[in-house]
Amino acid sequence: MQKSLEIKKLTMSSALVAIAFVIQLLIRFVLPMFNMPFGGNFLGIAMLPLVLIGFLYGIKYGIISGFVFGVFGIILAPSGYIIGWSFLLDYLLGFTAYGLTGFFVGKLLSVKWTIIGITVAGFFRYLSVSFAGVFFWSETINADAWVFSFIEYNLGYTLSTTVITILLAVLIRKRIVDLNNQFLNLPLNTN
Repeated sequence: MQKSLEIKKLTMSSALVAIAFVIQLLIRFVLPMFNMPFGGNFLGIAMLPLVLIGFLYGIKYGIISGFVFGVFGIILAPSGYIIGWSFLLDYLLGFTAYGLTGFFVGKLLSVKWTIIGITVAGFFRYLSVSFAGVFFWSETINADAWVFSFIEYNLGYTLSTTVITILLAVLIRKRIVDLNNQFLNLPLNTN
C-alpha cells in the first residue's frame, strides 16, 4: 500500500511539473509580451502546479519537483544569461523555493494557509533571483546592482507571479483536493 501511494505521488508530481513546463513554454512563445528581457515573466502561472505539489505531498516532493523544473528552466533561459551564480540562484534554488509549500502540506483547503504558503515560496524565490541579479549585474551595469535587481527588475514580476498564483490557488483549491483524494484514494489532512 505504501509503495503504491509513493508511486501515485511521484506520478502526480511528475505530471504537475510537466504541466508547469508546458505553461512556461506557452507564455514564453505565445505570450511574449509578458516576458522579462533577462528571464522571468509577469504571468508566472507555471508557479501554480509547482506550489500544489508541496501542498499535496509535502516538502520532499515539493523540493525535488521545483529542482527538476529548475533544470528544465535552464532550457528556456535567454541565451547568455546563465553564468556562475545565476545557474544556482536563478534556476536551481530559485525554482526549488516553490517546494517550500511542502511545509504547509495538507493545508490547501485553508485560504489563510494557502496564502501564507504561496507567499513564503514566492518570497524565497524573490530573494534567490534578486541575489543572482546582484551578482550578475554588479559587474555589467553602471547603476546600483542592488536597487536594480531587488527593486527595478525582480520585484514586479515575482510579486505579480505570487499574487496571480494565490488568486488561482484560492479559486481552485477545493477541486484540487477532491481530485487528489480521488487519485490517491486517501483523504488529505485538512487541519
